[in-house]
Amino acid sequence: MTATTPGPAPDVVTPLPAADAAPPGAPTPARRLGPALTVVLLATFMTSFDTTGVNIAVPSIQDGLGASYASMQWVLAGYTLPFALLLVTGGRIGDAFGRRRAFLVGLAGFTVASVLAGVAGDVGWLVAARVVQGVAAAIMGPQVLAVFQVLVPPARRAPLLAVYGLVIGLATVSGPMLGGVLMGADLFGWGWRTIFLINLPIGLAAFLGGLVWLPESRDERGRGFDLGGVFLAAAALLLLLHPLMYGRELGWPWWSWVCLAAAGPAFVLLVRFERRKERAGESPLVALHLFGQRTFTAGVLANVIVAALMSGFFLTFVVFLQNGLGFTAERTGWTVAPWAVGTALASMVAIPLARTAGRTALVVGAILMTLGMAGLNAIVVVSGDRLTSLPIVVSLCVVGVGMGLVSAPILNVTLAGIPHVDAGSAAGIFSTGKQTGGVFGVAVTGAVFFGLLADQDTASRARFVDAMSWTLGVQVVLCLLVVALVFVLPRKVDAAGR
Repeated sequence: MTATTPGPAPDVVTPLPAADAAPPGAPTPARRLGPALTVVLLATFMTSFDTTGVNIAVPSIQDGLGASYASMQWVLAGYTLPFALLLVTGGRIGDAFGRRRAFLVGLAGFTVASVLAGVAGDVGWLVAARVVQGVAAAIMGPQVLAVFQVLVPPARRAPLLAVYGLVIGLATVSGPMLGGVLMGADLFGWGWRTIFLINLPIGLAAFLGGLVWLPESRDERGRGFDLGGVFLAAAALLLLLHPLMYGRELGWPWWSWVCLAAAGPAFVLLVRFERRKERAGESPLVALHLFGQRTFTAGVLANVIVAALMSGFFLTFVVFLQNGLGFTAERTGWTVAPWAVGTALASMVAIPLARTAGRTALVVGAILMTLGMAGLNAIVVVSGDRLTSLPIVVSLCVVGVGMGLVSAPILNVTLAGIPHVDAGSAAGIFSTGKQTGGVFGVAVTGAVFFGLLADQDTASRARFVDAMSWTLGVQVVLCLLVVALVFVLPRKVDAAGR
Protein backbone atom coordinates (compact mmCIF):
# COMPACT_ATOMS: atom_id res chain seq x y z
CA MET A 1 0.00 0.00 0.00
CA THR A 2 2.67 2.46 -0.91
CA ALA A 3 1.21 3.74 -4.10
CA THR A 4 1.61 7.38 -4.83
CA THR A 5 -1.98 7.73 -5.87
CA PRO A 6 -5.41 6.32 -5.15
CA GLY A 7 -5.21 2.59 -4.79
CA PRO A 8 -7.31 -0.39 -3.93
CA ALA A 9 -9.48 -0.64 -0.91
CA PRO A 10 -7.89 -1.71 2.31
CA ASP A 11 -10.04 -4.64 3.22
CA VAL A 12 -7.97 -6.90 1.00
CA VAL A 13 -4.81 -6.09 2.96
CA THR A 14 -5.24 -9.17 5.12
CA PRO A 15 -4.01 -12.75 4.90
CA LEU A 16 -6.00 -14.60 2.28
CA PRO A 17 -6.76 -18.26 1.84
CA ALA A 18 -5.06 -20.19 -0.86
CA ALA A 19 -6.49 -19.83 -4.33
CA ASP A 20 -9.31 -22.09 -5.36
CA ALA A 21 -8.61 -24.85 -7.79
CA ALA A 22 -7.51 -23.56 -11.16
CA PRO A 23 -9.57 -24.27 -14.28
CA PRO A 24 -8.66 -27.50 -16.09
CA GLY A 25 -5.53 -27.08 -18.16
CA ALA A 26 -4.53 -23.82 -16.46
CA PRO A 27 -0.88 -23.28 -15.53
CA THR A 28 0.29 -23.91 -11.99
CA PRO A 29 0.28 -20.89 -9.63
CA ALA A 30 4.06 -20.47 -9.86
CA ARG A 31 4.04 -20.47 -13.67
CA ARG A 32 1.11 -18.07 -13.99
CA LEU A 33 2.56 -15.50 -11.59
CA GLY A 34 4.13 -13.29 -14.27
CA PRO A 35 1.16 -13.31 -16.66
CA ALA A 36 -1.34 -12.81 -13.82
CA LEU A 37 0.52 -9.81 -12.45
CA THR A 38 0.80 -8.39 -15.96
CA VAL A 39 -2.99 -8.63 -16.32
CA VAL A 40 -3.79 -6.82 -13.08
CA LEU A 41 -1.08 -4.18 -13.60
CA LEU A 42 -2.42 -3.49 -17.10
CA ALA A 43 -5.92 -3.00 -15.71
CA THR A 44 -4.56 -0.89 -12.85
CA PHE A 45 -2.73 1.39 -15.27
CA MET A 46 -5.90 1.82 -17.32
CA THR A 47 -8.12 2.81 -14.39
CA SER A 48 -5.47 5.09 -12.87
CA PHE A 49 -4.82 6.78 -16.22
CA ASP A 50 -8.51 7.63 -16.52
CA THR A 51 -8.31 9.53 -13.24
CA THR A 52 -6.16 12.30 -14.75
CA GLY A 53 -5.70 11.60 -18.47
CA VAL A 54 -9.08 13.10 -19.31
CA ASN A 55 -7.97 16.49 -17.94
CA ILE A 56 -5.96 17.26 -21.05
CA ALA A 57 -9.05 16.79 -23.23
CA VAL A 58 -11.36 19.10 -21.24
CA PRO A 59 -11.18 22.04 -23.70
CA SER A 60 -11.67 19.75 -26.71
CA ILE A 61 -14.60 17.91 -25.11
CA GLN A 62 -16.13 21.23 -24.20
CA ASP A 63 -15.90 22.45 -27.79
CA GLY A 64 -17.07 19.17 -29.29
CA LEU A 65 -20.10 18.69 -27.05
CA GLY A 66 -20.90 22.32 -26.30
CA ALA A 67 -20.47 21.66 -22.58
CA SER A 68 -20.11 24.21 -19.82
CA TYR A 69 -17.18 24.25 -17.44
CA ALA A 70 -19.45 23.04 -14.63
CA SER A 71 -20.46 20.04 -16.75
CA MET A 72 -16.80 19.34 -17.45
CA GLN A 73 -16.09 19.32 -13.73
CA TRP A 74 -18.68 16.55 -13.44
CA VAL A 75 -17.01 14.65 -16.28
CA LEU A 76 -13.98 14.45 -13.99
CA ALA A 77 -15.76 14.09 -10.63
CA GLY A 78 -18.32 11.65 -12.05
CA TYR A 79 -15.52 9.09 -12.29
CA THR A 80 -13.73 9.84 -9.04
CA LEU A 81 -16.73 10.15 -6.71
CA PRO A 82 -18.18 6.62 -7.14
CA PHE A 83 -14.62 5.29 -7.20
CA ALA A 84 -14.11 6.80 -3.74
CA LEU A 85 -17.46 5.83 -2.27
CA LEU A 86 -17.46 2.21 -3.42
CA LEU A 87 -13.84 1.15 -2.86
CA VAL A 88 -14.54 -0.58 0.45
CA THR A 89 -17.78 -2.09 -0.86
CA GLY A 90 -15.92 -3.32 -3.95
CA GLY A 91 -13.44 -5.12 -1.73
CA ARG A 92 -16.24 -6.85 0.16
CA ILE A 93 -17.93 -7.87 -3.10
CA GLY A 94 -14.74 -9.73 -4.00
CA ASP A 95 -14.61 -11.29 -0.52
CA ALA A 96 -18.14 -12.61 -0.84
CA PHE A 97 -18.48 -13.60 -4.49
CA GLY A 98 -14.91 -14.33 -5.53
CA ARG A 99 -12.13 -11.88 -6.30
CA ARG A 100 -11.39 -13.21 -9.78
CA ARG A 101 -15.08 -12.94 -10.69
CA ALA A 102 -15.32 -9.42 -9.25
CA PHE A 103 -12.17 -8.32 -11.08
CA LEU A 104 -13.47 -9.60 -14.43
CA VAL A 105 -16.93 -8.09 -13.94
CA GLY A 106 -15.41 -4.73 -13.02
CA LEU A 107 -12.98 -4.88 -15.93
CA ALA A 108 -15.76 -5.72 -18.40
CA GLY A 109 -17.93 -2.91 -17.04
CA PHE A 110 -15.06 -0.43 -17.23
CA THR A 111 -14.26 -1.36 -20.83
CA VAL A 112 -17.89 -1.09 -21.97
CA ALA A 113 -18.30 2.24 -20.17
CA SER A 114 -15.13 3.52 -21.85
CA VAL A 115 -16.61 2.75 -25.26
CA LEU A 116 -19.87 4.49 -24.30
CA ALA A 117 -17.87 7.54 -23.19
CA GLY A 118 -15.92 7.49 -26.46
CA VAL A 119 -19.07 7.60 -28.59
CA ALA A 120 -20.99 10.05 -26.34
CA GLY A 121 -23.14 12.50 -28.28
CA ASP A 122 -23.78 14.92 -25.42
CA VAL A 123 -22.26 15.78 -22.06
CA GLY A 124 -25.02 14.06 -20.05
CA TRP A 125 -24.24 10.78 -21.78
CA LEU A 126 -20.54 11.30 -21.13
CA VAL A 127 -21.05 12.01 -17.42
CA ALA A 128 -23.23 8.90 -17.08
CA ALA A 129 -20.56 6.77 -18.77
CA ARG A 130 -17.92 8.21 -16.44
CA VAL A 131 -20.03 7.31 -13.41
CA VAL A 132 -20.27 3.72 -14.66
CA GLN A 133 -16.49 3.74 -15.18
CA GLY A 134 -16.03 4.82 -11.57
CA VAL A 135 -18.35 2.12 -10.22
CA ALA A 136 -16.60 -0.55 -12.30
CA ALA A 137 -13.16 0.64 -11.22
CA ALA A 138 -14.22 0.48 -7.57
CA ILE A 139 -15.29 -3.15 -8.02
CA MET A 140 -12.16 -4.13 -9.93
CA GLY A 141 -9.47 -2.20 -8.05
CA PRO A 142 -9.67 -3.83 -4.61
CA GLN A 143 -9.15 -7.29 -6.11
CA VAL A 144 -5.65 -6.46 -7.34
CA LEU A 145 -3.89 -6.84 -4.00
CA ALA A 146 -5.70 -10.15 -3.52
CA VAL A 147 -3.90 -11.49 -6.58
CA PHE A 148 -0.59 -10.42 -5.06
CA GLN A 149 -1.36 -12.13 -1.77
CA VAL A 150 -2.66 -15.32 -3.35
CA LEU A 151 0.12 -15.78 -5.91
CA VAL A 152 3.17 -14.01 -4.49
CA PRO A 153 5.11 -15.57 -1.59
CA PRO A 154 5.51 -13.14 1.34
CA ALA A 155 9.27 -12.88 0.81
CA ARG A 156 8.77 -11.61 -2.76
CA ARG A 157 5.86 -9.23 -2.17
CA ALA A 158 7.77 -6.08 -1.24
CA PRO A 159 9.51 -5.47 -4.60
CA LEU A 160 6.42 -6.47 -6.58
CA LEU A 161 4.22 -4.17 -4.53
CA ALA A 162 6.72 -1.42 -5.24
CA VAL A 163 6.20 -2.07 -8.96
CA TYR A 164 2.45 -1.95 -8.38
CA GLY A 165 2.76 1.41 -6.63
CA LEU A 166 5.00 2.71 -9.39
CA VAL A 167 2.47 1.68 -12.06
CA ILE A 168 -0.33 3.56 -10.28
CA GLY A 169 1.87 6.60 -9.76
CA LEU A 170 3.09 6.72 -13.35
CA ALA A 171 -0.39 6.21 -14.77
CA THR A 172 -1.91 8.96 -12.66
CA VAL A 173 0.74 11.67 -12.86
CA SER A 174 1.58 11.00 -16.52
CA GLY A 175 -2.08 11.01 -17.54
CA PRO A 176 -2.03 14.56 -18.98
CA MET A 177 1.18 13.85 -20.93
CA LEU A 178 -0.07 10.61 -22.45
CA GLY A 179 -3.45 12.18 -23.06
CA GLY A 180 -1.73 14.98 -24.96
CA VAL A 181 0.13 12.45 -27.10
CA LEU A 182 -3.14 10.67 -27.96
CA MET A 183 -4.82 13.97 -28.73
CA GLY A 184 -1.93 15.03 -30.95
CA ALA A 185 -1.93 11.71 -32.80
CA ASP A 186 -5.67 12.10 -33.51
CA LEU A 187 -6.05 8.42 -34.40
CA PHE A 188 -8.72 7.88 -37.07
CA GLY A 189 -9.80 11.49 -36.57
CA TRP A 190 -11.35 10.60 -33.21
CA GLY A 191 -9.82 13.54 -31.33
CA TRP A 192 -10.62 13.48 -27.61
CA ARG A 193 -12.61 10.26 -28.02
CA THR A 194 -9.31 8.39 -28.45
CA ILE A 195 -8.59 8.79 -24.73
CA PHE A 196 -11.62 6.61 -23.95
CA LEU A 197 -11.64 4.28 -26.95
CA ILE A 198 -8.01 3.26 -26.38
CA ASN A 199 -9.33 1.34 -23.36
CA LEU A 200 -11.18 -1.11 -25.62
CA PRO A 201 -8.15 -3.12 -26.88
CA ILE A 202 -6.42 -2.82 -23.50
CA GLY A 203 -9.51 -3.96 -21.63
CA LEU A 204 -10.13 -6.88 -23.99
CA ALA A 205 -6.53 -8.07 -23.67
CA ALA A 206 -6.65 -7.83 -19.87
CA PHE A 207 -10.04 -9.60 -19.71
CA LEU A 208 -8.89 -12.53 -21.84
CA GLY A 209 -5.69 -12.78 -19.83
CA GLY A 210 -7.69 -12.72 -16.61
CA LEU A 211 -9.85 -15.60 -17.75
CA VAL A 212 -6.75 -17.74 -18.28
CA TRP A 213 -4.27 -16.62 -15.65
CA LEU A 214 -6.08 -15.28 -12.56
CA PRO A 215 -6.86 -17.59 -9.64
CA GLU A 216 -10.07 -17.46 -7.63
CA SER A 217 -10.19 -16.73 -3.90
CA ARG A 218 -12.74 -15.71 -1.30
CA ASP A 219 -12.93 -14.58 2.31
CA GLU A 220 -15.15 -16.78 4.45
CA ARG A 221 -15.43 -14.28 7.30
CA GLY A 222 -18.62 -12.86 5.80
CA ARG A 223 -18.11 -9.14 6.48
CA GLY A 224 -21.25 -7.16 5.70
CA PHE A 225 -21.92 -4.37 3.25
CA ASP A 226 -22.37 -0.90 4.71
CA LEU A 227 -24.81 0.24 2.03
CA GLY A 228 -26.38 2.74 4.42
CA GLY A 229 -22.99 4.38 4.91
CA VAL A 230 -22.41 4.51 1.17
CA PHE A 231 -25.81 6.14 0.61
CA LEU A 232 -25.33 8.73 3.36
CA ALA A 233 -21.80 9.56 2.21
CA ALA A 234 -22.97 9.96 -1.38
CA ALA A 235 -25.87 12.19 -0.32
CA ALA A 236 -23.66 14.40 1.85
CA LEU A 237 -20.98 14.79 -0.82
CA LEU A 238 -23.50 15.53 -3.58
CA LEU A 239 -25.23 18.15 -1.42
CA LEU A 240 -21.87 19.86 -1.03
CA LEU A 241 -20.28 19.35 -4.44
CA HIS A 242 -23.16 19.93 -6.85
CA PRO A 243 -23.83 23.56 -5.83
CA LEU A 244 -20.08 24.26 -5.74
CA MET A 245 -19.86 23.20 -9.38
CA TYR A 246 -23.12 24.58 -10.78
CA GLY A 247 -24.05 27.38 -8.36
CA ARG A 248 -21.65 29.94 -9.85
CA GLU A 249 -22.67 29.15 -13.41
CA LEU A 250 -26.40 29.45 -12.63
CA GLY A 251 -26.10 32.61 -10.55
CA TRP A 252 -26.37 30.83 -7.19
CA PRO A 253 -30.08 29.95 -7.24
CA TRP A 254 -31.97 29.27 -4.01
CA TRP A 255 -31.58 25.49 -4.23
CA SER A 256 -27.77 25.80 -4.21
CA TRP A 257 -27.87 27.47 -0.80
CA VAL A 258 -30.36 24.91 0.49
CA CYS A 259 -28.04 22.08 -0.61
CA LEU A 260 -25.02 23.70 1.02
CA ALA A 261 -26.96 24.21 4.25
CA ALA A 262 -28.14 20.59 4.23
CA ALA A 263 -24.65 19.19 3.63
CA GLY A 264 -23.55 19.80 7.24
CA PRO A 265 -26.43 17.86 8.85
CA ALA A 266 -25.96 15.10 6.27
CA PHE A 267 -22.33 14.64 7.32
CA VAL A 268 -23.37 14.65 11.00
CA LEU A 269 -25.93 11.93 10.24
CA LEU A 270 -23.24 9.90 8.43
CA VAL A 271 -20.90 10.12 11.43
CA ARG A 272 -23.63 9.02 13.85
CA PHE A 273 -24.62 6.13 11.59
CA GLU A 274 -21.03 4.90 11.30
CA ARG A 275 -20.43 5.18 15.05
CA ARG A 276 -23.56 3.14 15.70
CA LYS A 277 -22.29 0.40 13.39
CA GLU A 278 -18.92 0.38 15.15
CA ARG A 279 -20.55 0.07 18.56
CA ALA A 280 -22.67 -2.80 17.26
CA GLY A 281 -19.52 -4.67 16.18
CA GLU A 282 -20.39 -4.39 12.48
CA SER A 283 -18.07 -3.34 9.63
CA PRO A 284 -18.60 0.37 8.89
CA LEU A 285 -17.66 2.18 5.71
CA VAL A 286 -15.28 4.39 7.72
CA ALA A 287 -13.55 3.27 10.94
CA LEU A 288 -14.15 6.53 12.82
CA HIS A 289 -12.29 5.48 15.98
CA LEU A 290 -9.02 5.93 14.11
CA PHE A 291 -9.61 9.67 13.91
CA GLY A 292 -9.18 9.83 17.65
CA GLN A 293 -5.44 9.62 16.99
CA ARG A 294 -3.92 12.96 16.11
CA THR A 295 -1.18 11.56 13.89
CA PHE A 296 -3.62 9.52 11.82
CA THR A 297 -5.97 12.46 11.29
CA ALA A 298 -3.06 14.64 10.20
CA GLY A 299 -1.85 11.99 7.75
CA VAL A 300 -5.30 11.53 6.21
CA LEU A 301 -5.82 15.28 5.84
CA ALA A 302 -2.40 15.72 4.23
CA ASN A 303 -3.19 12.83 1.88
CA VAL A 304 -6.55 14.39 0.92
CA ILE A 305 -5.01 17.82 0.31
CA VAL A 306 -2.24 16.39 -1.90
CA ALA A 307 -4.86 14.63 -4.02
CA ALA A 308 -6.93 17.83 -4.20
CA LEU A 309 -3.85 19.79 -5.24
CA MET A 310 -3.13 17.48 -8.14
CA SER A 311 -6.68 17.16 -9.48
CA GLY A 312 -7.47 20.84 -9.12
CA PHE A 313 -4.19 21.95 -10.65
CA PHE A 314 -4.41 19.78 -13.75
CA LEU A 315 -8.00 20.81 -14.48
CA THR A 316 -7.40 24.56 -14.22
CA PHE A 317 -3.87 24.72 -15.61
CA VAL A 318 -4.78 22.73 -18.71
CA VAL A 319 -7.71 25.07 -19.40
CA PHE A 320 -5.45 28.06 -18.75
CA LEU A 321 -2.79 26.90 -21.20
CA GLN A 322 -5.17 25.83 -23.98
CA ASN A 323 -8.09 28.26 -23.74
CA GLY A 324 -6.14 31.14 -22.24
CA LEU A 325 -2.76 31.01 -23.98
CA GLY A 326 -3.59 28.98 -27.08
CA PHE A 327 -1.39 25.94 -26.40
CA THR A 328 -2.28 22.77 -28.30
CA ALA A 329 -3.27 19.68 -26.33
CA GLU A 330 -0.01 17.97 -27.26
CA ARG A 331 2.12 20.94 -26.22
CA THR A 332 0.16 21.19 -22.98
CA GLY A 333 0.81 17.52 -22.27
CA TRP A 334 4.55 17.88 -22.74
CA THR A 335 4.62 21.11 -20.74
CA VAL A 336 3.16 19.44 -17.65
CA ALA A 337 5.15 16.21 -18.16
CA PRO A 338 7.95 17.26 -15.73
CA TRP A 339 5.44 16.94 -12.90
CA ALA A 340 5.08 13.26 -13.83
CA VAL A 341 8.81 12.74 -14.25
CA GLY A 342 9.65 14.44 -10.96
CA THR A 343 7.01 12.52 -9.06
CA ALA A 344 8.06 9.17 -10.53
CA LEU A 345 11.75 9.68 -9.80
CA ALA A 346 11.14 10.91 -6.27
CA SER A 347 8.71 8.08 -5.54
CA MET A 348 11.39 5.48 -6.26
CA VAL A 349 13.58 6.78 -3.44
CA ALA A 350 10.90 8.19 -1.13
CA ILE A 351 9.89 4.99 0.70
CA PRO A 352 13.42 3.75 1.56
CA LEU A 353 14.30 7.35 2.44
CA ALA A 354 11.34 7.55 4.81
CA ARG A 355 12.46 4.35 6.53
CA THR A 356 15.66 6.06 7.58
CA ALA A 357 14.66 9.72 7.78
CA GLY A 358 11.03 9.28 8.87
CA ARG A 359 8.81 12.31 8.53
CA THR A 360 11.79 14.53 7.63
CA ALA A 361 11.53 13.18 4.09
CA LEU A 362 7.91 14.30 3.96
CA VAL A 363 8.72 17.72 5.40
CA VAL A 364 11.35 18.26 2.70
CA GLY A 365 8.88 17.12 0.05
CA ALA A 366 6.10 19.41 1.30
CA ILE A 367 8.47 22.38 1.32
CA LEU A 368 9.58 21.62 -2.25
CA MET A 369 5.93 21.44 -3.33
CA THR A 370 5.32 24.84 -1.78
CA LEU A 371 8.41 26.44 -3.33
CA GLY A 372 7.64 25.01 -6.76
CA MET A 373 4.02 26.16 -6.70
CA ALA A 374 4.98 29.61 -5.42
CA GLY A 375 7.65 29.85 -8.14
CA LEU A 376 5.12 28.91 -10.81
CA ASN A 377 2.74 31.57 -9.52
CA ALA A 378 5.49 34.18 -9.70
CA ILE A 379 6.32 33.13 -13.26
CA VAL A 380 2.67 33.43 -14.32
CA VAL A 381 2.39 36.90 -12.77
CA VAL A 382 5.65 38.19 -14.30
CA SER A 383 5.29 36.60 -17.75
CA GLY A 384 1.56 37.14 -18.18
CA ASP A 385 0.25 36.13 -21.58
CA ARG A 386 3.85 35.82 -22.84
CA LEU A 387 4.35 32.71 -20.72
CA THR A 388 6.40 29.95 -22.41
CA SER A 389 6.92 26.29 -21.60
CA LEU A 390 10.50 26.38 -20.24
CA PRO A 391 9.92 28.19 -16.92
CA ILE A 392 6.80 26.09 -16.33
CA VAL A 393 8.86 22.93 -16.81
CA VAL A 394 11.35 23.92 -14.11
CA SER A 395 8.68 24.81 -11.55
CA LEU A 396 6.59 21.71 -12.18
CA CYS A 397 9.64 19.48 -11.86
CA VAL A 398 10.20 20.87 -8.34
CA VAL A 399 6.52 20.40 -7.48
CA GLY A 400 6.62 16.84 -8.83
CA VAL A 401 9.70 15.89 -6.81
CA GLY A 402 8.11 17.31 -3.69
CA MET A 403 4.85 15.49 -4.29
CA GLY A 404 6.68 12.19 -4.87
CA LEU A 405 8.50 12.57 -1.55
CA VAL A 406 5.20 13.17 0.23
CA SER A 407 2.64 10.97 -1.47
CA ALA A 408 4.66 7.75 -1.79
CA PRO A 409 5.59 7.20 1.90
CA ILE A 410 2.83 9.10 3.71
CA LEU A 411 0.77 5.96 4.35
CA ASN A 412 3.77 4.10 5.80
CA VAL A 413 4.78 7.00 8.02
CA THR A 414 1.22 7.52 9.27
CA LEU A 415 0.76 3.81 10.02
CA ALA A 416 3.82 3.94 12.28
CA GLY A 417 1.48 5.40 14.90
CA ILE A 418 -1.38 2.92 14.27
CA PRO A 419 -1.78 -0.51 15.93
CA HIS A 420 -1.23 -3.36 13.48
CA VAL A 421 -4.78 -4.60 13.98
CA ASP A 422 -6.10 -1.32 12.50
CA ALA A 423 -3.67 -1.18 9.56
CA GLY A 424 -6.18 -2.49 7.03
CA SER A 425 -8.91 -0.05 8.03
CA ALA A 426 -6.41 2.81 8.05
CA ALA A 427 -5.20 1.95 4.56
CA GLY A 428 -8.81 1.87 3.37
CA ILE A 429 -9.48 5.34 4.72
CA PHE A 430 -6.35 6.53 2.91
CA SER A 431 -7.52 5.09 -0.40
CA THR A 432 -11.02 6.51 -0.05
CA GLY A 433 -9.68 9.83 1.22
CA LYS A 434 -7.35 10.23 -1.72
CA GLN A 435 -10.15 9.73 -4.23
CA THR A 436 -12.44 12.04 -2.27
CA GLY A 437 -9.70 14.65 -2.18
CA GLY A 438 -9.53 14.48 -5.94
CA VAL A 439 -13.25 15.26 -6.15
CA PHE A 440 -12.91 18.24 -3.82
CA GLY A 441 -9.91 19.51 -5.78
CA VAL A 442 -11.95 19.57 -8.97
CA ALA A 443 -14.93 21.25 -7.26
CA VAL A 444 -13.20 23.85 -5.10
CA THR A 445 -10.28 24.80 -7.35
CA GLY A 446 -12.61 24.85 -10.34
CA ALA A 447 -15.01 27.14 -8.47
CA VAL A 448 -12.18 29.59 -7.74
CA PHE A 449 -10.70 29.59 -11.24
CA PHE A 450 -13.89 29.65 -13.29
CA GLY A 451 -15.52 32.10 -10.89
CA LEU A 452 -12.67 34.56 -11.41
CA LEU A 453 -12.95 34.17 -15.19
CA ALA A 454 -16.60 35.25 -15.07
CA ASP A 455 -17.67 34.88 -18.73
CA GLN A 456 -15.17 32.33 -20.04
CA ASP A 457 -16.27 32.69 -23.65
CA THR A 458 -15.22 36.35 -23.80
CA ALA A 459 -12.40 36.31 -21.24
CA SER A 460 -9.19 37.93 -22.42
CA ARG A 461 -5.74 36.46 -21.98
CA ALA A 462 -5.11 38.92 -19.16
CA ARG A 463 -8.25 37.67 -17.43
CA PHE A 464 -7.04 34.09 -17.70
CA VAL A 465 -3.68 35.11 -16.25
CA ASP A 466 -5.31 36.84 -13.28
CA ALA A 467 -7.59 33.86 -12.61
CA MET A 468 -4.68 31.42 -12.79
CA SER A 469 -2.55 33.56 -10.50
CA TRP A 470 -5.21 33.68 -7.79
CA THR A 471 -5.86 29.96 -8.19
CA LEU A 472 -2.15 29.18 -7.80
CA GLY A 473 -2.18 31.35 -4.70
CA VAL A 474 -4.84 29.04 -3.24
CA GLN A 475 -2.66 26.08 -4.21
CA VAL A 476 0.28 27.59 -2.33
CA VAL A 477 -1.88 27.93 0.79
CA LEU A 478 -2.86 24.25 0.49
CA CYS A 479 0.82 23.31 0.16
CA LEU A 480 1.55 25.22 3.36
CA LEU A 481 -1.20 23.25 5.09
CA VAL A 482 0.52 20.03 4.01
CA VAL A 483 3.79 21.34 5.48
CA ALA A 484 2.06 21.96 8.81
CA LEU A 485 0.31 18.59 8.83
CA VAL A 486 3.37 16.45 8.10
CA PHE A 487 5.06 17.91 11.18
CA VAL A 488 2.39 16.11 13.24
CA LEU A 489 3.21 12.68 11.79
CA PRO A 490 5.35 10.14 13.69
CA ARG A 491 9.07 10.85 13.52
CA LYS A 492 10.04 7.33 12.46
CA VAL A 493 8.62 4.36 10.57
CA ASP A 494 8.64 1.09 12.52
CA ALA A 495 11.32 -1.50 11.95
CA ALA A 496 9.17 -3.49 9.51
CA GLY A 497 8.67 -0.42 7.37
CA ARG A 498 4.93 -1.13 7.39
